[in-house]
Amino acid sequence: MTRNQGAGVALEVAALSMEEPARFDPECLETLCRKIGEVRAEAEVALALHRISEGLPKLPGLLNRDEHAFLREVDQVARDAEMIGMSTLARVAQSVLDNFKLADHVALAATLARLERVGERSIHAVWDLEDLSG
Repeated sequence: MTRNQGAGVALEVAALSMEEPARFDPECLETLCRKIGEVRAEAEVALALHRISEGLPKLPGLLNRDEHAFLREVDQVARDAEMIGMSTLARVAQSVLDNFKLADHVALAATLARLERVGERSIHAVWDLEDLSG
């Protein structure tokens, strides 16, 4: 806690951690495998991971150049993440869309940065899971 001497006001400063675990729902993958078969599900997961890993780095530039493309790309990330069980990533992508619609530029910048961090961790979590399964 710090104290503002002139006004006699006590201010609390919170230290926010930039670390956040990637939440992964393996049940989504199991459901996908049951629906479309294991081979097709594996191809869908690979395609979704590819789209997510290609799309995330484009987002800041798209936001400044082409807002419609930005919205499509974030929506695609949200749908892909939801489909393959990246629940945190899907939720953060939805927050980005919500903040864009509200025209809350500060919150949009914060959630977009969070989307990039969570996206990277989520992709690595799925790759690690695939490495464990052989």
